[in-house]
Amino acid sequence: MPKENDREKTLEAGTTPKPAEAAAALSPIRLNIIVVGLWLCLFVSALDTTIVTTALIKISSDFGSLKDSAWLIVTYLLTYNSFLLITSKLSDVWGIKTVILTCAFIFLVFSMASGGAQTMNQLIVFRAFQGIGGSGLYSLTFVAIMKLMSPEKLGFYSGIISSVFAIANLLGPVLGGVIADDTTWRWIFFMNGPILGVAFITLWLALPGMTEVKSHKERIKNFDILGGILSIVWPIPLLFALQEGGSRWEWNSSVIVGTLTGGIVGFIVFISYETWVTFRTTKDPVLNIMFFKKPSMALLLLGMFFLGFGSYVAIIELPQRFQAVNGTSASRAGILILALTLFAPVGALTGGALMHKFIAAEYLIIIANVFIVVGIGLVSSLPTTHAFADATFGYEIILGFGVGLSSPPYYFLLATTVDKEDIGTGSLNMFRTLGGTIGVAICSALLHDTLHTDLPAFLSPAETKALDDSIASLNILSPDKRIRVGKIYGQSYNKQFQVLIAFAGANLLTGLMLVWVRKRDGTFNTMPAMEGESATTREIEGGEEKVVTKRRKFRSNTAECD
Repeated sequence: MPKENDREKTLEAGTTPKPAEAAAALSPIRLNIIVVGLWLCLFVSALDTTIVTTALIKISSDFGSLKDSAWLIVTYLLTYNSFLLITSKLSDVWGIKTVILTCAFIFLVFSMASGGAQTMNQLIVFRAFQGIGGSGLYSLTFVAIMKLMSPEKLGFYSGIISSVFAIANLLGPVLGGVIADDTTWRWIFFMNGPILGVAFITLWLALPGMTEVKSHKERIKNFDILGGILSIVWPIPLLFALQEGGSRWEWNSSVIVGTLTGGIVGFIVFISYETWVTFRTTKDPVLNIMFFKKPSMALLLLGMFFLGFGSYVAIIELPQRFQAVNGTSASRAGILILALTLFAPVGALTGGALMHKFIAAEYLIIIANVFIVVGIGLVSSLPTTHAFADATFGYEIILGFGVGLSSPPYYFLLATTVDKEDIGTGSLNMFRTLGGTIGVAICSALLHDTLHTDLPAFLSPAETKALDDSIASLNILSPDKRIRVGKIYGQSYNKQFQVLIAFAGANLLTGLMLVWVRKRDGTFNTMPAMEGESATTREIEGGEEKVVTKRRKFRSNTAECD
């Protein structure tokens, strides 16, 4: 039997081990150090989506551009989403370690630039580049975990890594509000420096290379460059139309119709090209269309897309609602959303525990989606009065628990559906973020459309313009007008969540279909297994775990499917 350090040297040599071999090659201490570094990378990436939410009104007031504030979220999520696939594929060319450290450097540089921005346009641009780095930190963390962990450890460590989102959602709004109220919003971005510094050094020293046994020239030759470009370009006009429709331009204007059409056409071109690459070339596609030939994988992707709507929009829009409708401070808004963010990690930990011993991951997705549908429906019924409704806390608990409960089973089922070498596509992460990006853009458009339609009925052009620049302009209005404006804001936010009910309901239906498909294919409640090995099926009978082995019904290589 080789010594511990001999196994580690073997892993560093540049081969891609199977998961069980990778886990055995690293000492427990080194493995845990790597997990800490990956957790910190994922933490700053996820935190920068939520920490800005409570500070948006302060930032927009400083720059006098409230109508553009949503772009600080949308541009970050746009590049974040677009590069999920690309950074995953670049890791196949350059190796996970090289790419994740590069992404950490990019994120650090543009975090500092965002903190020093002098105009709203500068900040929007810097946020876009920040999203590129954050994208790699997000997707490659999961790639590394799935390649390093054995099937037995995957569920446990997936739960730890998935807890990042819940904790970032918990701390983000509170930190953002406190920083914006008590210091300056610029520290929201500057604080990334020391956290990323620790993560960078940790991964640089501890993370193995994990590159495939292929020549560098061969890996570059297999890289789908045009597919990567198309994956970046096609969402831009679509999101522009969803964000600006009903705000700067009417929905039937040539600008909105043109960009909306361009986005749809771009998506069709992207899918068509990736289909050609998948079936007609030897290149490794950015989006493996073969995934969609597997009903289980297609449903997982669709489910994550719908999940993104509720999980992203709730954490982004609710703090703004509290400030605009209930007149709270930024820090108070961060506290008021704690019920949602506190119960998200509770849901994630509950899901990880239940999934292993008491319930199939497929059923857990259905239960989580029921919580989400009920929670979103209740939030959409919140009163539009200035007084804060105590029932809001209960609604947040239901929604937050459901969102947290849903994360572990999705990533667990991914490992039972595709082979380890195909996880580098980052498709599952991309679909969740894409759903969140589109959801935020749609909700922003609904808000601006309602305001531009209803406010001019009782406000002067000067007053309307002042509110476009800063929500603080409410103070110049008479008490009666402030109440009416707050009610219109409340109605607009309720409309947003009423729209989200449809997407949450669609996700519940997707979960039911997933159960049916996996039972039909004989893959229901299976454990991850390496290629060529039997998958383990757990059957819970009378509180005892009965173990049965079944062969996989499919392989994820593009050349073969049963």
